Amino acid sequence: MHFEDGITVKEEFFQNYLKQNNMSEGEFAELIGISHSMLNRVLNKKRKPGSKFIAGVLKHCNVKFEDAFIFEKLLPKGNDKSSA
Repeated sequence: MHFEDGITVKEEFFQNYLKQNNMSEGEFAELIGISHSMLNRVLNKKRKPGSKFIAGVLKHCNVKFEDAFIFEKLLPKGNDKSSA
């Protein structure tokens, strides 16, 4: 399993980001360094976000991972936030 396999996007975050920044999906895709078609597939949950997508969002949107993404897999026992 690759790290990004259990990750999905928070649709509301991306909708709000595009609206607040008056950006089209195409402009956003260019900003984060992916194609518009790939962005569309990820936002419509037809593809999982890859490392390039994730890195682009974190770099250019200045957000924490958990603000824009959901990690769907459970962490191994003993690796939850409360033990950090």
